[in-house]
Amino acid sequence: MNKKILTMTAMAVLVGGSASYAQTVSDDFQSDEVAFVDESSAAPSRMDSGVRKFVEKQKANTQKRKVTLKSDVLGRRGGAQKGALNYEINAADVEKMKVVISDVKADDAPLPTVSGRYEFDPEKNQKKFWLNGSKVSEANYLAQAEKREKKYSESKKFNSPRVAYLTANEIEKELSSSETKYISEYKEPKPALTYGVQDYRDYTYILQKSEITSQAHNNGVKGQGVGVYYNEGGCPPLNYVNTAYYTRIGSCPGYATHVIGVTRILQTTAPQAMIYGIDGVNYPQNVRSYAQPILIGSQSWGFVTDETGYTAGDADMDNFIYSNRVVEFVAAGNGGRNSLIGAPGRALNAISVGAISPVDDKYVSYSSSKNARTKIDKPEVANYTSFRFPGDPSYTAGSNDTYRGTFNGTSAATPFMAGMTANLLSQHQFLWWHPEVVKAVLIAGSKPVQNPEYDIDGSSTFLAGIPHYSSFSWSDAYRWRFWQGENKSNFNSNNEIVLTEYGLEKGKRYRVAIAWLTSGQYALNNQQAAQDIDLSVWQNGSLLAKSESRNNPFELVEFTAKNWEGVTIKIKRVANRASSEKVLLGYAFVKAN
Repeated sequence: MNKKILTMTAMAVLVGGSASYAQTVSDDFQSDEVAFVDESSAAPSRMDSGVRKFVEKQKANTQKRKVTLKSDVLGRRGGAQKGALNYEINAADVEKMKVVISDVKADDAPLPTVSGRYEFDPEKNQKKFWLNGSKVSEANYLAQAEKREKKYSESKKFNSPRVAYLTANEIEKELSSSETKYISEYKEPKPALTYGVQDYRDYTYILQKSEITSQAHNNGVKGQGVGVYYNEGGCPPLNYVNTAYYTRIGSCPGYATHVIGVTRILQTTAPQAMIYGIDGVNYPQNVRSYAQPILIGSQSWGFVTDETGYTAGDADMDNFIYSNRVVEFVAAGNGGRNSLIGAPGRALNAISVGAISPVDDKYVSYSSSKNARTKIDKPEVANYTSFRFPGDPSYTAGSNDTYRGTFNGTSAATPFMAGMTANLLSQHQFLWWHPEVVKAVLIAGSKPVQNPEYDIDGSSTFLAGIPHYSSFSWSDAYRWRFWQGENKSNFNSNNEIVLTEYGLEKGKRYRVAIAWLTSGQYALNNQQAAQDIDLSVWQNGSLLAKSESRNNPFELVEFTAKNWEGVTIKIKRVANRASSEKVLLGYAFVKAN
């Protein structure tokens, strides 16, 4: 994210080789308990620190301000000579602050109970689909999915944040109008085109290193049919853009340099995905209505904030994902190892992206790694940065703001991750509208970094790895699943989902990951996910691996098959803290070697 703290127009409080990826010792004090409901947690302040200071200052402000008008509202003039009218007003009544208003109510539509399963044989280029436990044709599966998603999209609702100038009284009035409204200080963008060590490599080298060239592009997979949107403080000059695959949503507020780098990475990584550019604190509406539906978001920005926890801006992001089922990648930030992951990268449903050097597969020194008060293990993934685009002309947008054909920071790693995933969704339509499955796939299909000690985790030994395309698209043994429905669906009377995986090879390593979604409303009020779900793997009655992190909305295990027999996967919901929360659970099974 190139320190661009595109504090993006806003969400502004936002609060802004080793194989030790998952712990096998429980740190979940409820791991043996039955699922429970607890909806009594007290809500935090609904003003961020900046807004609160403004309101308190204005309420104590007794200064008067003189106002001179030529006439009053009825057109009357004052004085003997019918001159100007002089008034004295309270300064606090006219002093305004630019703010972001978030209504974090999770106003989601009802979900039918549905489960899906998908397997892919790369040798035969064969795709297999199951729906609600029954094997179906690809055409039947996709038709049912389209019908289901169309019905859902017509009934769901997402409350998009909005920007306004408000007085202290107007802020309090807004908050009194709804208990689910939060108000944050608007932050201006602070772009910085480069950051840290300049280990640049040509983009073609990075595409080859990530196996995107060999495993995706050379097989005709280039993001076809997939829409990716980004929020930026400006738009790219069109000579940097393949306009056949670029659509502006809203007017262009002016050219900028940071957005050039984001666009160039997206369009070279997924050259036939449609890129949608948005300015400000806006989220796209009706994401399924676009010619190439918006399935992915790429956010190379974050916020400077004094907050240490999950904020209203994170809740906006989580509700957008929860309601629209869009995969969201957010830059972790460029503050260094001991700095907090920025907001809205703290969103539980989002995938935060750290930065890795393409030279040595190590975290770069500026990549943020410290987790917020929610103690979620962030970032979930890390990917390559320091891109060079030979032949690109330079472009200057302002003082100390020039693009010279290079782009780095977590701002670069994030669109690269989004472009890689656009290829993945283009190749496997099973993943459409399932960000929970995509997160599980990317976590399970990541390779280790070379300086694992760099990452600072919140509550376990999970370590963000580097997704490589072959790991989650061409592996000779991987399977993906999802379960969705209302709160009481899918889990059995023991609060478990139990399944068996066959076709394992003795002595080979395998990785299994699960991930699930939570509403922003619950997460903001309670600073944690609404559900806690554990994962374990068994073979012949013996435990091979388990992951029972207390705070993560995902789990990951890695194990070696002891024999050729199948393994039993147990997914247990150990905490169910809000009866209104949906079941939106994804699963990925990958052969690691």
